[in-house]
Amino acid sequence: MNRRLRRICYLTAALIIGASACFSLVWAFAEEPLTFRHPITGETGPEWEEVSTIHNELTYALALAAGFSITDSVTLQVYCQLVDSEHIGPGDAVSYTNCTGGDFYPTPNPYRPSVCGRDYVQKPWPRWDDMQSPTSCVTSRFGPYSPFFHFPHNNQRELGAIHDWAWGLTSTLRGYEAYAWGGPTVMKADCLYTRTATITTGMEAGSLEAFGTYLHSLADYYSHRDCLDAMDALDMPWATHPLTGVPACNYNPFSPQPDDVHGREFYTYTDSLRTDETVQHVYEELVARSLRYEGRYAPIGMDTPISGTQTLSETLHTFVHAWDFEQPDKRREQADAIAAAVLSLRVPLQRLYLPVVTR
Repeated sequence: MNRRLRRICYLTAALIIGASACFSLVWAFAEEPLTFRHPITGETGPEWEEVSTIHNELTYALALAAGFSITDSVTLQVYCQLVDSEHIGPGDAVSYTNCTGGDFYPTPNPYRPSVCGRDYVQKPWPRWDDMQSPTSCVTSRFGPYSPFFHFPHNNQRELGAIHDWAWGLTSTLRGYEAYAWGGPTVMKADCLYTRTATITTGMEAGSLEAFGTYLHSLADYYSHRDCLDAMDALDMPWATHPLTGVPACNYNPFSPQPDDVHGREFYTYTDSLRTDETVQHVYEELVARSLRYEGRYAPIGMDTPISGTQTLSETLHTFVHAWDFEQPDKRREQADAIAAAVLSLRVPLQRLYLPVVTR
């Protein structure tokens, strides 16, 4: 059964069971009812963007625990969150941004036989008008690189490519663009098209900014893993807009709930186990990076007590499971407590520098 026919059958089945016709973007580790707090001044308030406590608060605490300086930890935190936010600042002001990339490539012509073979009036993707800047915000959730950064498969072409660029193993970032024509939504589009592209991010390969970007995509892989599997089963070439009726993808960003697909990534739900996996893998990457390059302090072991007899691992479990989606202030307090405890325990990293022997 070809991809188009399979999607038609699935859409029909979904309608038969009474699924809603609404479609929405999926935010990985969704922004919670918690606004950004400036890491230097402590300023926050309703005029700041909402953030994810996984991408923002916890990245900072884990970076400190891994041995990064406060300044470097802030860089990792901010650039991890910017993959979603694009701009961060109070109101129209911009305090931080990752919209430093080059111009996007010209949109492919759907009329070409190698693309769609005809032209269309409806163009559901990309959503250029929803981006902070349609010329430079390459990680935008609304742009052509959205599925590459936010829905990466765990393979060398996608997550592996971001990893290698972030670690400086390659100087270029090779990803792919995604386009859709001929329908009100991606799932109803007549033509879905992808093409390989070299992405100009404005970030230096191997930099902390690039590494913070990678940490976000790594976390998003875990958050979207079940949704990716569901979309792969439908032969979708990329995942961004889920069909209401696909349980692994159902999510309304305009009305998030504690028991929806991302709300269940916290508290006592089974889905929160993937959040535990995320935290462990992100920390492993931070420790490896710290030991290899920028780290200034010895990483804190997962079995190290940091709060009474509670170990770092146990404290991180509390962060994930003690409060539901609607209690991000408690997670922020927990992340603050982890950061404070780590700062009181850290010892300088003793690096071994061997002398260069010359003849």
